[in-house]
Amino acid sequence: MQTPLIRTADHDSAERRALQRRARRGELVAVRPGVLVEPDALDALRPEARHLLLLRATASMIRPPRAISHASAAAVHDLPFVSPPPAKVQVTDPRRTHADATRLTSVHVEADRTGPVPRYAGSPPTMPTEFCGAHVTALVRTLVDVAATEPAFVSVPMLDAALAARQVFPEMLLDELAAAPPNAVHRARVAIEMASSLSDSPAESIARVRFRQLGTPEPVQQHVFARPGVRRAVVDFWFPAQGVVVEVDGRAKYGDGAAAAEAHWDEKRREDFVRSFPEVRTVIRFSWADLMDPEVIRAVLIRAGVPLR
Repeated sequence: MQTPLIRTADHDSAERRALQRRARRGELVAVRPGVLVEPDALDALRPEARHLLLLRATASMIRPPRAISHASAAAVHDLPFVSPPPAKVQVTDPRRTHADATRLTSVHVEADRTGPVPRYAGSPPTMPTEFCGAHVTALVRTLVDVAATEPAFVSVPMLDAALAARQVFPEMLLDELAAAPPNAVHRARVAIEMASSLSDSPAESIARVRFRQLGTPEPVQQHVFARPGVRRAVVDFWFPAQGVVVEVDGRAKYGDGAAAAEAHWDEKRREDFVRSFPEVRTVIRFSWADLMDPEVIRAVLIRAGVPLR
């Protein structure tokens, strides 16, 4: 169910003044000037959903040839965020020669898209879409735009999620990369070449970014430990030369209560099974908080005997 928006412009002057008084008393909250919501409606919203609320409040003002783009478009395409979405709506405007910003909007310059027609032109991931009447950049272009402008730990989880869901293919991303601004091509290419359809979660994506930043050997993803007729276990990462298994815990992996206790017990049994293999020297685990601090990752990997650059 969508959060109801209260637009002051839809009311007469007396009602507008009454709404403004309620906002001053904290009974209503401004999403943007002239658009209010009930405070309770915001309490349960994730940051991405709050950004979508800002987009809904702003969409009627985004007129062609402008289009919602970059991280704002990523929110529309339901891509995973590992850091808060931008405070401003991000749009692209082909008429601009320089980036610009207002209090509520960041305006990006559109890259020159003259040249060969990409192989996948016309397929759904390459086609622009709409959100509340405003144009939104296509999924493939959005992924490349984010890869070109955001750090890898932000863009790679989005790329991994789209690849894992088979929403896009690597070739589509590389085709779109040819149209990226020259000064952004290297950053985007690094993220795209790092992307993997094997990541099961944003946490695993961030771990891979950290491994690359620290210069570890390339780990095996989703490695299977199994014995004939016995249970099997799939681990997040396996460094075979060092005998090191790395497991990554997401932000809310187990939940609470009895179900959480049972999940912890199952995880312990699973880890004991993995440790029973003679080639496994140690198992290390990273929490979400660990992944946010590369120096924590560095120290743990060094202690485990994983070589770094």
